[in-house]
Amino acid sequence: MVEKESSLERKIERVMKRSLVSKRSTKEIIDEIYFSRDHSLFFSNLREQSAHKRLFFLHRFDLFGVSSEMQLPYFYLTSIPKRREISESKVLRHVVLRELDVVRDGKDFLFSFLGIPESRTREFEEDFKDLLAYFIILIIRSNENLIRLISAKEFDYKIMKSVLKDYKDTISFDKVDKELSEIFKGEEGTIDPIIKSKIEKIISQVVSSIANNITGLLESSRKMIPNWMLSFHLSSRMWLSTILNKAKLTIKDYVDILDDLYLCNLIENKSTIFWCENCSLESPSYSEHHGRIAPSKITKNRCLNCGRIQSYSSIFSIDDLLRDAIFSKDGFLSVYFGWLLKKEVISFVLGEHSSEYENDFIINDNVLIECKMFRTEKIS
Repeated sequence: MVEKESSLERKIERVMKRSLVSKRSTKEIIDEIYFSRDHSLFFSNLREQSAHKRLFFLHRFDLFGVSSEMQLPYFYLTSIPKRREISESKVLRHVVLRELDVVRDGKDFLFSFLGIPESRTREFEEDFKDLLAYFIILIIRSNENLIRLISAKEFDYKIMKSVLKDYKDTISFDKVDKELSEIFKGEEGTIDPIIKSKIEKIISQVVSSIANNITGLLESSRKMIPNWMLSFHLSSRMWLSTILNKAKLTIKDYVDILDDLYLCNLIENKSTIFWCENCSLESPSYSEHHGRIAPSKITKNRCLNCGRIQSYSSIFSIDDLLRDAIFSKDGFLSVYFGWLLKKEVISFVLGEHSSEYENDFIINDNVLIECKMFRTEKIS
């Protein structure tokens, strides 16, 4: 029976999982960790702390997965209510959606950003469409290859590539370049006078609008590209609650682990936001922190208005070498065990083949050890 082709969503998830697996050999990762002061210090702490082991000995797709869905390889730290509710903070959701809604109507925002009066937006839009259509048609008319492709009864990707190849000698933009240079260099030429007039009008209008609205432009520039990182905070509470349950950790255990990673320079704060559930009931607002900050310090931040402990959400990226260890093709446990053997000066061979099998570790030429990491749902 032929299996049905999976959905694009499942294909993307599989590609993401394959892409995250480190391309480096496990031996190479072990050696680099052994000779790195920061990484060896953290692995020494890992050796002594059972809480560290419960977190890092999770399968990589459990460590960075929620409800069987793979998440980006970040560590999250967020405030969780005492009742351990997993639901999102309504205030945080409102803040995030409001931030991302900035570009919901991009056309209207662009006109406002450029300072073009509402009475002239229709004229501006029509002129822009005219120019776009004119130059598209000009490119087609200047290239016989394109004309033949458009006129042909059949058309698909293979036909297009057979004609246009690598585009170097099959499409010419000389006609467009010539007409545009006539405008910007003030040369006399063959460009349509109406098109020339429209281009000059649009350029003049945009430059004038920006010059007259420079203050508004500077104040609004951040709205052109909203803070997309905020959207990742929405899933932080769910992720953290899931991880604490899987690894059987308290929030204090988890913060201690993140502090250890922080002190060893193995995590970096990518985005930390604070909001007051008390003060934000009527007018939701948040503050954002940039730069280094210890995870344990995040949990103690107070609201400047009411003095209460604020809610928070923080996202930490992981050091490249540590991420390679977690996403090693042999699993983090193999990396840790190899480092441990190297630390104790015990000779071993890694990944040696015997008949049709690959052996994980052969120690002192006569002891075989296999390291396997299973998903949590496979554990009875």
